[in-house]
Amino acid sequence: MSSIIEVAIPVPLHKTFDYQCNDQVMIGARVKVPFARKKVVGIVLMIKDKSDFKQLKSVEKVLDDKPILDKPILDFLFWSAKYYHYPIGEVISAALPKNLRIGKEAVIKKAIELSNKTKKPNFNITEEQDIAINQVLKSVNEYHGFLLHGITGSGKTEVYLHITQAMLDENKQVLVLVPEIGLTPQMITRFESRLKTRVVAIHSQLNETQKLDAYLMAKNGEAGVVLGTRSAIFAPMPNLGLIIIDEEHDGSFKQQSSFRYSARDLSFIRAKQANIPLVLGTATPSLETLKNVIDKKLIHITLTKRAGEATLPEVSLIDMRPNFTPQGGTEKSNSALSAVLIEKMHQHLAKGKQVMLFINRRGYAPVYYCKECGWKAQCTHCDSGMIYHRHIHRLKCHHCGDEKMPEHVCPDCKQPSLEVLGYGTERLEETLSSYFADTPIIRIDRDTTRRKKAFTEHLKQINSGEPCIIVGTQMLAKGHDFSNLSMVGVLDTDAGLLSLDFRATEHLAQLLIQVSGRAGRSTERGEVVIQTRYPDHPIFSYVLSARYVQFANELLKQRRSAMMPPFSHQALLCANAKNKQNAEDFLREANILFKNIQIDSVETWGPVANVIEKKSDYYYFSLYLQSSNRIALHQMLATFHQHIDTLKLKNKVRWYLDVDPID
Repeated sequence: MSSIIEVAIPVPLHKTFDYQCNDQVMIGARVKVPFARKKVVGIVLMIKDKSDFKQLKSVEKVLDDKPILDKPILDFLFWSAKYYHYPIGEVISAALPKNLRIGKEAVIKKAIELSNKTKKPNFNITEEQDIAINQVLKSVNEYHGFLLHGITGSGKTEVYLHITQAMLDENKQVLVLVPEIGLTPQMITRFESRLKTRVVAIHSQLNETQKLDAYLMAKNGEAGVVLGTRSAIFAPMPNLGLIIIDEEHDGSFKQQSSFRYSARDLSFIRAKQANIPLVLGTATPSLETLKNVIDKKLIHITLTKRAGEATLPEVSLIDMRPNFTPQGGTEKSNSALSAVLIEKMHQHLAKGKQVMLFINRRGYAPVYYCKECGWKAQCTHCDSGMIYHRHIHRLKCHHCGDEKMPEHVCPDCKQPSLEVLGYGTERLEETLSSYFADTPIIRIDRDTTRRKKAFTEHLKQINSGEPCIIVGTQMLAKGHDFSNLSMVGVLDTDAGLLSLDFRATEHLAQLLIQVSGRAGRSTERGEVVIQTRYPDHPIFSYVLSARYVQFANELLKQRRSAMMPPFSHQALLCANAKNKQNAEDFLREANILFKNIQIDSVETWGPVANVIEKKSDYYYFSLYLQSSNRIALHQMLATFHQHIDTLKLKNKVRWYLDVDPID
């Protein structure tokens, strides 16, 4: 029996394609079809009686006898494609594991075993946790959004576990999203140890077979809990009963390449379409989430006390101005560590405790320069300095990945006067070993965790409780629970105070409170020490007294008066090209098109060069669109796509649209 089918193909075109199919096929199944001069795998979206095209190519092969994507997940993907103005074929492709995209068989190779080591906790839940659990469970069969706003260490995970178990008792599935791969093992361990169900992980460090197995176990209902990073928002779960977004404020939920979606924002749509509750958990809610609370779109649940006997840590500032020369170097020992900080570290380590130092810059030193003439090592492909990595004796660009051997004499003045300036995690580790020769130092950054399981091994060493110094980047700021960690030192906060990004102070406050939250999570009170050259900045008065909400409310007032997000909606049209003029001129052309569309409530600014204008030999420019009316903004973007072919420079640049940008 012959039929006409409409197929979504992963190509950058905002359309679908009709084919003749001589076999029986279902909507949501994969088919292999000829496209241009190759064979591709597409998804069947519709079975039709007729086509607008007379001559249709035939389907080569039907790959599935049952749909890979059911109607609810297809509806969700259609909504996502429309909202982010991205081709449906590429949206579907982004939602599928690679093995399904390339046409491999949809079979589970190795199923996750059911954990038989579940144990009940040896503590009772607090009154606040009990109220939170009951409030969520009151609306199990209807959509309600909840902000679970609990201070660091208040037991949000315990609330997640109780509401998840209640859903499992009703034969429902639960989707839990975490921002970082690094948080997944810890969360999986806690969920597996408490819940009698299969818990599967979905994140980028799994191999392709593991990803497919997890996807199919979610799809067939075998997995009671799916726990993953942002891409898990697309996991097919036929019995989905609850979505939990942990650390909802985190920018990692936003995809920053290709299909630029926000898993946090899409969770609202998935929960509404499935008519189920959504829980957003955090100690430091984003301004968007707080505005949703003000607008009564979320129910605000608070946890104001730390679980058990733990109390919030004591937070203090160290004024670094006396340590610094006007050129930005340091006198005395050229050290990123003040004498006060070193003394406090000795005190905590002497008590058998662990200390964590946070510095958000990897590598050995951020500047390699000539102290005679001021020459600096710059990347030849980017508008960026080269970072010195001592363990491989290389200068590396953290934007394009280019590497080179460091010069021995200055290329400009020919003097042998080259030095490093500033600190990265690698140099901090070296400096610490001279002060604390007998104490293990564990460095956690992208360089030390590249090897598979390296991060898990580091966490195992920390969780043994032995005294040590942990040096890390923001990988460590999120959600980790180290019971013997009693002190946290924050070394480089000042960049966040001087940033051009209007969200920088919001992110800095969140980071400081999240990092502070790692300290003193057992019965003894912890200590947090923040080094800064701007101790009088208003942000610190809020952080020192743990008044994040009051600080966020001040920021909301500023944003409202400036009509910046979350009180307006933004989109970004970014173009890049090896010819600088082409990138700029394409956006000028685009701006004329936007103006001709004539929607008065949408403003456009630009084009402007990106903060780092040149990356990997391409020049980057952006055009900003903003409106207080979301519908008008999307109407403008949809009309733009309809007329994109009128832009002469369209094929001479690489361009993309970013809806609700965060950078």
